[in-house]
Amino acid sequence: MKPLVPKVPFAGAVTVCFLDSPYINFSLTDMGNILGLPGLQQTLNTVLRNVVNQLVVLPNRLPVQLVPDIDIQRLKYPLPQGVLHINIISGRNLKAGDKNVIGHNTSDPYCVIRVGARTFTTSVVKETLEPVWNQHFESIVDICHGQSVTFEVYDKDQGNKDDYLGCTSIPVESVVSEGEIDTWSSLEGVKTGSLHIQLTWFRLSNHEVDFVQALQYRKASGRSMSSGFLYVVIEQANNLPPVKQLQEPSPFCNIHLGRDYQTNEVKEKTQNPVWNSVHHFLVSDPNVDILQLIIRDSRTETKLGSCNISLQTLLTQKNMSVTRPFTLQDTGRESSTIYMHLQLLALLPGQRQNPSGDDNTNIKRSLSLNKKSTDNSTPTEKPSESPTANPEMVVRNRFPDDNDIISSTESLPTTNFNNQSAQPIRQVMTSNSIQQISNSSLGRIRLTIQFHTLSNYLEVTVHECQHLSGVDKDGLSDPYVKLYLMDLHENVVSDSKKTKTVKDNLDPKYEESFQFPIEADHLPLTILRLDIKNHVGRFTRSGKTHFIGTLSINLIDSVNGKAETKWYDLASPIFRP
Repeated sequence: MKPLVPKVPFAGAVTVCFLDSPYINFSLTDMGNILGLPGLQQTLNTVLRNVVNQLVVLPNRLPVQLVPDIDIQRLKYPLPQGVLHINIISGRNLKAGDKNVIGHNTSDPYCVIRVGARTFTTSVVKETLEPVWNQHFESIVDICHGQSVTFEVYDKDQGNKDDYLGCTSIPVESVVSEGEIDTWSSLEGVKTGSLHIQLTWFRLSNHEVDFVQALQYRKASGRSMSSGFLYVVIEQANNLPPVKQLQEPSPFCNIHLGRDYQTNEVKEKTQNPVWNSVHHFLVSDPNVDILQLIIRDSRTETKLGSCNISLQTLLTQKNMSVTRPFTLQDTGRESSTIYMHLQLLALLPGQRQNPSGDDNTNIKRSLSLNKKSTDNSTPTEKPSESPTANPEMVVRNRFPDDNDIISSTESLPTTNFNNQSAQPIRQVMTSNSIQQISNSSLGRIRLTIQFHTLSNYLEVTVHECQHLSGVDKDGLSDPYVKLYLMDLHENVVSDSKKTKTVKDNLDPKYEESFQFPIEADHLPLTILRLDIKNHVGRFTRSGKTHFIGTLSINLIDSVNGKAETKWYDLASPIFRP
């Protein structure tokens, strides 16, 4: 809520946005479900995700003006907090997405990197479970706190839907605190696989002398990376020429810097358009780069004027910033101008912000926990005993010995990484982990689980239960089973279903089947939840439903489409999340 104003409501505007791309889930009904068109739901999901990203996922914001005379565009695109350099180096022990009759099973892996609404994709490495990408990307970061960089790995399939091989994420705030992080991070949603990732934080500086250091760093890296950031506000143009037959133009502006190309909205039928559009650019070398603007008519594509500005001229300005009109060329008029605000900022490598060892340990343990929590099919273990606790976790010699940190029993950091990608730090209770703490006296349940690959639905058959606990006064129960699907963050993602109630029985038999529509690539990210409850009549005195037992099953093993029938031990309801 900003800017603050001295009258009610005391804030000039409210800005609404998602820090990361939200999880979108829906089921088609009626005609959409009856038609069953292949790929329809996947296509709709992709379209919805792209629309939401373009509207309300950083760097895009939705400003709501509360008082007049507030510059909404400046609120919608404020100055960012820095730039994140991403180096996705390699992967190892990835899941095999291609099953071969002859030879070893392999994959054709590639990685999709997301920072808010910004998306980057690596090249595809053919036929390997140990890909080496060593590719570099740069992302402007608008807000450090609460945002994460997410890595999703897929197997490229020609003509078919790409197979999901897992994902991992690292809070941006951890990179800001340490300046640079170099780590092997285990993949979530799969049993095997990890990525070698290097992240470097660059802060913004408006001092000209800092560009010397920025250019030296760029030269020493030996890579084609950015040394600066350009903030552009195109406010308005004046006295543009008319188009054919003295018609007023409908102008818009194309902005070029290096290979980056952006455009603003069309202003209908005016020779004096007011845009107030904001644009962000990464600068390779301010001594060489030139900002190019071309104004065109949207209906005829006629060129109405142009302007070339050397960024070297900004180096001599106070705070490397200028706000003034610039003369337009190629207009046929001497008085055509465009009014802009330009600000040049140097990119300096971030430095460690917390010199004390305690905060560093907390950040390191946060990343370590984020890695180990990904294998949801194994019980919760101490970090020092976990097979996923990787000794190759390095943070540029800024931490004490790994063994000292991993064996630490100190509390988790108090910093609140309140976002979707940081939530995997919580351990999801799967069937295997629940069995470690379940009481054998709670009973067990026999299920058959099968995913139908052609029809894209999960079929669960509840056969019977044995040795259930008696919760009624007579020592018996009236049990029924409730089923539903959850994601890894414990959000319910399906309609709930339930069996019939079997009266006065601790060994009930059901033999009922239920179907849940779900895409194959969502299975590794989904948990089947079953709650065994005691039925209570509507007019009973207590009116309270008693839990008898509960069970959570990770569906990653159901991707192969094989039917599996087995007994599962029930866990105590006190462990129900």
